[in-house]
Amino acid sequence: MENTVDKVINIALAEVGYLEKSKTAYQKNSKVLYSKEDGAGSDNYTKYGREMHEQFPKLIPFPSAWCDCFTDWCFYKAYGVTNAKALLAGDFSAYTVKSAQMYKDKNAWYTSNPQRGDQIFFKDDNGGICHTGLVIKIENGDVYTIEGNTSSANGMVKNGGCVRQKKYSLVYNKIAGYGRPKYDGSPETEVAPDAAKTEDWKDLVMELQKALNAEYDTDLPVNGIPDNTMLLATPTLSARTRNTKPRTVIAVQNILTHWGYICKPDGDFYSATEKMVKSFQREIIGFANPDGELTGQKRSWKALLKL
Repeated sequence: MENTVDKVINIALAEVGYLEKSKTAYQKNSKVLYSKEDGAGSDNYTKYGREMHEQFPKLIPFPSAWCDCFTDWCFYKAYGVTNAKALLAGDFSAYTVKSAQMYKDKNAWYTSNPQRGDQIFFKDDNGGICHTGLVIKIENGDVYTIEGNTSSANGMVKNGGCVRQKKYSLVYNKIAGYGRPKYDGSPETEVAPDAAKTEDWKDLVMELQKALNAEYDTDLPVNGIPDNTMLLATPTLSARTRNTKPRTVIAVQNILTHWGYICKPDGDFYSATEKMVKSFQREIIGFANPDGELTGQKRSWKALLKL
């Protein structure tokens, strides 16, 4: 098998510690690009940018911001041009938004349950995709990465100027999602069975519409499209209402998992689900004092349904 996940991760690991170079250092001696630490600066001169630009001048500008270029370079070195492009959902790109969209177009985009070897994408405060890296491990509720053009500081850092290993909570609010290359030998069972169901947003909304119709006598169209009529039909759910409307709670738990707040879909709105709702309220909505309650027609429901 030629396209195993270890190949790209090992190449990325070997680059940890690399610092981007200044324009002055590069102009004085272009070979400085191949030193990890010499000639450090903030002008976006890197060996990754130059090598990819030389191969693909229309796709990869040089110099330029280089987090996506670094990831592409690792795949290129690991698998060669043809296989690397296929694994990266079709092509190389220096633009994180375009790279993420290619995964989405190939139905290889996930918002939860990352796997080793995924390409992780981050978003800024306005929700726009702005940074990327490579997932190397998932452990104890955290995702570990290698990223180009970041820093050692906590949290997502774009344009940080170096290659670093990083760690984030799986529910970190700056994670936009994951693109999944189809490596040779990728285990089909690595994603939990319920996780696959949570990836189709329309199906999730339809299940909630069905549950509200069955348990609350609403008359919502089952079309998978959330709207103001659906928002008006939302009930209050909290730990105080546990075990009263299990079908609706299961639908909510799966929607929370879709957002990255992993819930066991057991129909029991109790401490575990309440904790995920609080995290969602704090990190997605911005509540200073989250209460863990989904109050009918209010902000938590509105955000949960992406309205």
